Amino acid sequence: MELSRRSMIVGALGVLGLGVGSVAAASVMTHGAPEKPMSAPSARASSATPTPRSSPSPTDGPEDLRLSAWDSVVRRISDASDATLTLASGTLPAGVSIAAGSLVGRPTEEGAYRFSLEVAEGKKRSTRTFAGKVAPLKRDLSISLSLDQRTPMSVTAKELDRIARLGANATLVIYCFISDPTSTTFTRVTDDRIDKVFQQARERGVRITLVKPHIVTNDQGDGFYRGNYTPASLNEFFANWEDQLLFFADLCARHDVEYLSLACEQPHQTDAATYDRWVPLIQKLRDAEPALKLTAAFTTLELFLLYTFWIPQSTPHMARLLDVFGINSWVVLTDKVYTPDTPNITVDELAAGWRGGGGKTDDHLGKLETVCDALRIPFLVTEVGVQPRVDGLAKQDNSSPPTGVENFDVQGLLYQSVLQAPLQSRWCTGVSIWHMRAPFAFGSLKGTRLYPGENVLKSALLRTPTLASKDF
Repeated sequence: MELSRRSMIVGALGVLGLGVGSVAAASVMTHGAPEKPMSAPSARASSATPTPRSSPSPTDGPEDLRLSAWDSVVRRISDASDATLTLASGTLPAGVSIAAGSLVGRPTEEGAYRFSLEVAEGKKRSTRTFAGKVAPLKRDLSISLSLDQRTPMSVTAKELDRIARLGANATLVIYCFISDPTSTTFTRVTDDRIDKVFQQARERGVRITLVKPHIVTNDQGDGFYRGNYTPASLNEFFANWEDQLLFFADLCARHDVEYLSLACEQPHQTDAATYDRWVPLIQKLRDAEPALKLTAAFTTLELFLLYTFWIPQSTPHMARLLDVFGINSWVVLTDKVYTPDTPNITVDELAAGWRGGGGKTDDHLGKLETVCDALRIPFLVTEVGVQPRVDGLAKQDNSSPPTGVENFDVQGLLYQSVLQAPLQSRWCTGVSIWHMRAPFAFGSLKGTRLYPGENVLKSALLRTPTLASKDF
């Protein structure tokens, strides 16, 4: 996302036209929608939790489901069409239930579990015993790179080389082109380029954990501010966007991608009034790929509306249908211009700024945690970054981009604050650093020098390798 687009968020309340009255009106229009149940994920062979390479027989002893708190579970126990499962002994992990021949849900509590299931397949009966521990919430650290139609794949390969050198995972932004801000016809990056980037990533041992489609215009590219995207027909938008998302869901399943973002900074398509349109679309995605975790990259304005209006009013909203709440965290943590000769910005003050310390920003993390408490899902920081200039931190959402002298220390400061604040939140399941390319790039693709931000990320990954699991 280009900084010029972020700067427009400041005035986005006017763009959206959503004051208190209109939010209340949205509640009336969709009143009762939260009571419309989403059916449980359909039981399929795939699993959101790592699946053992070979299925142990019932005589091999208890099976460890390798569960983590709030991690989506879809574990097929029997493929028989007439299979039924019955709890024979013990207790299922809190948040996990039986659906036909599968275990589904999200474990909500850490700790040990042990239970046995009676598996009935026609006249055949057997018992399966499961035991293990629900591990703490998994956390992921990734770096964003974009796949457009013009950048040589050799450049993408160098970006992946750099990510591999740091040991990080990757977020893959895939462009979906429209001709103008009202178009509903999408032309995504060609399949051969998509296949190539996954091949390059796998060859380098880089795991892509999030696929994040961006709607872009032919002339502006990703500089297009999606807050201004107003499709000529919502019916056509959702029909055509559904086709794109089904393609991406299949792509994620084929390449072991954990998360799919359904939208990115698209307030006109993700506000409360569109809830009923998302219900069937998301159900189709779950039916197609039940193990895939669904998220959406919301703006700070949308977080504000959820926190202030939609959640307190129990308003139907597509965020209620997701597995993970995605947020593009472009917040001002300081108004200082960095002075390299006499450093005047500390990691501690930036870390405090995430919770409103120093009065430089609101309590961004507090709002996120309150919303996630209500939704009962974790959050994923789908974008966070800073331009490497001395005034970069002070102009995260200003009306003009930073123009100060180039300085990469500010990136190291911000990334360290991310590790100390958002990534330590009880609800945070991951952070994606924005971005491999200018104007947010944290160094050159040439040479062996590690820039300050890279050093911070590499050190964190060396200390905590689980931040970039390579279990493809």
